[in-house]
Amino acid sequence: MKKRLIGNLEVSEIGMGCMGFSHGYGKVPEEGYALDAIRKAYETGCTFFDTAEVYGPYTSETWVGEALQPVRDKVVIATKFGLRFDYEDGKVPVPLIADSRPEVIRQSVEGSLKRLETDHIDLYFQHRIDPKVEPEAVAQVMKDLMQEGKIVHWGI
Repeated sequence: MKKRLIGNLEVSEIGMGCMGFSHGYGKVPEEGYALDAIRKAYETGCTFFDTAEVYGPYTSETWVGEALQPVRDKVVIATKFGLRFDYEDGKVPVPLIADSRPEVIRQSVEGSLKRLETDHIDLYFQHRIDPKVEPEAVAQVMKDLMQEGKIVHWGI
């Protein structure tokens, strides 16, 4: 498969979005199916996998981590932070709300690293702008996480 550059990240021309393994596109597949699909994508040349902590929540990251753990050094994993389900609201469907407070970002990255079975995230995205948090505060946390080696790149 052809490769492309995102900044200085080399990725396959076709990436795999993993949201559908947890919700959004009809019936959620069984774990075995999802793991096989992710592995097969890699075997056919896909090296870019996109997920988020809110997908499931957490299911997508867990399956991506398990499926790609044996080839972790050969793939680029993108995941996202900054959204959470508002279960307190009582509404159905459960609404998503932006939450990019620095302490929440830190909790999110630690959870994502564990679920993805990795020591770093290649591309860490803020899923949605949080109007209650200054962009500079988010940028400072991203800078710190990069210096700590927990993320390599970040975006919005």
